[in-house]
Amino acid sequence: MQNWKNHIFGLKDVVIFSLFSLLVGLLAGFFLAPIKKGLTIGCNNGNNYISKDEAEKDLQEDLELEMNELCR
Repeated sequence: MQNWKNHIFGLKDVVIFSLFSLLVGLLAGFFLAPIKKGLTIGCNNGNNYISKDEAEKDLQEDLELEMNELCR
């Protein structure tokens, strides 16, 4: 028991300090996160639906352009 008194920090102190450090890190990470600076990560393209006819027309145009490039 005499050896216990020589220790500066006990297990309880280490656990409390670890939890406090974790909490401070979480709060700092939240406030310094890129989303707070205006950066968003994701797909925000909205409703860009095109009709089937337009899609087929675009595909046909792309194929014609590719064929023209290949025939040169």
